[in-house]
Amino acid sequence: MYENGGVSGYYLVMTFISAAIAILGLMLNSPAVVIGAMLVSPMMGPIVALGFSLALLDLDEMKRAAKALLIGIGLALTVAMILTWMSPLKEPTSEILARTRPNFFDLLVAVFSGIAGAYAVIRQRGDTIIGVAIATALMPPVATVAFGLATGDMRIAIGASYLFMTNLVAIALAATLTAGYYGFRPRLMERPTKWRGLAVLAVFIVLSIPLVISLRSISLESRAMAETRVAVNDIFSGADSRVTLVDARAHDGKVVVSTLISTRTLIADAQAQLQQRLTALLHVPVEATLDQIVVADPESASRAVQASSGSTSDAATGLAGRLSDSVPFATDAIMVDPEGNKAIVLLRPDAGLDLSSAYALEVALRRKFDGLDVWVTPPLAPLGSVDLGNLQARAEAVWALARWRASPHLRFCRPAAAPTPVTPPVEGESPAQDSRESFLAELATAGVVIAAEDGPACRGGDRNLVRLSLA
Repeated sequence: MYENGGVSGYYLVMTFISAAIAILGLMLNSPAVVIGAMLVSPMMGPIVALGFSLALLDLDEMKRAAKALLIGIGLALTVAMILTWMSPLKEPTSEILARTRPNFFDLLVAVFSGIAGAYAVIRQRGDTIIGVAIATALMPPVATVAFGLATGDMRIAIGASYLFMTNLVAIALAATLTAGYYGFRPRLMERPTKWRGLAVLAVFIVLSIPLVISLRSISLESRAMAETRVAVNDIFSGADSRVTLVDARAHDGKVVVSTLISTRTLIADAQAQLQQRLTALLHVPVEATLDQIVVADPESASRAVQASSGSTSDAATGLAGRLSDSVPFATDAIMVDPEGNKAIVLLRPDAGLDLSSAYALEVALRRKFDGLDVWVTPPLAPLGSVDLGNLQARAEAVWALARWRASPHLRFCRPAAAPTPVTPPVEGESPAQDSRESFLAELATAGVVIAAEDGPACRGGDRNLVRLSLA
């Protein structure tokens, strides 16, 4: 039982390899790679030896096992931090974030892992069971701590550290109890004493308190998200709308809910109604934020957002973070498809950008992120009259209609048989005779479907204008 409890060349090499595999698997968001790190991790030796040394009160072996654990943890942290510094992947993945909020179920995993490890040693069932059981709860959290330290994200580092220490203590004490149950006790102690079991139970209770609180918070967040969807559907029951994004966070005795709605019709007091309903249902203070985006097709917009946020690859997650850093304006969402080929930036009404500025933002983002199809969607706004002779104004109008997926009503203010100008067009203008036809072609190319088109209804000064209204 003490055979693999100390420091050896094999222990150091396998710790190095397992830490490298673990951090790469976490950054690649690959559960299979993380499992590979669990299989090769050698930490089961020192942790089981520590548990048995506690059961036997063997101070020499206890020091030997603790020394091996400290050296292994230090080596694993160093390896994982170096690989994180060298990697271009600095965005936390779901595999990383899953290890930053430990709860009571994580404690149960650690306890059963310790029992399995000790039982495998006693029954001489080999190292495989021990390696899987122990590494499941130890090596990935160590690599997550290293990622948080290397990227400067202390929230990740502290959360994963708490998970690691909880698992370490729980596994060791579970192994101690298992060893005691099978008769492992100090030589001078002929009969088992209750105080050791009670002491271990007390430690488990102390560990359980914050983890139970964390589990309650996670449960409250899950319920808040479900109740938010129901409440939003009731509030927008008379409007064609879809719940696009929902997020809930419970902390400091309250729940913070953020919701994004794609709708055809704005409801002025929707946020206040949502907050009142959630407060009554959850019986805790609720701070609700409800953002509404007016779109032509709420269902399609919702599907686009959910598809991009539901199965986002690590590369897409990193790209979304870089886009967010490059957009210094208020946004409702920044979404990137899983392949990292297309991005959608939804601007908030309070972003402070008119259509020309939003159009310029898209052009700048496309130039900065070469090869990425960036769509900046501005808040819905009236277009009014557009001068068909101004190519820039025409381009912005076509762009806005395409981004809104709107079906416009067109009223042309120039007779179709207008004469061809004698003077050549200057830069920024188009010939009057084909302005109507070319504008219609631009709309068709952009995928804009015209709801209706009226003939001339203008006076002389408006001969080259088109009035736009949304159907």
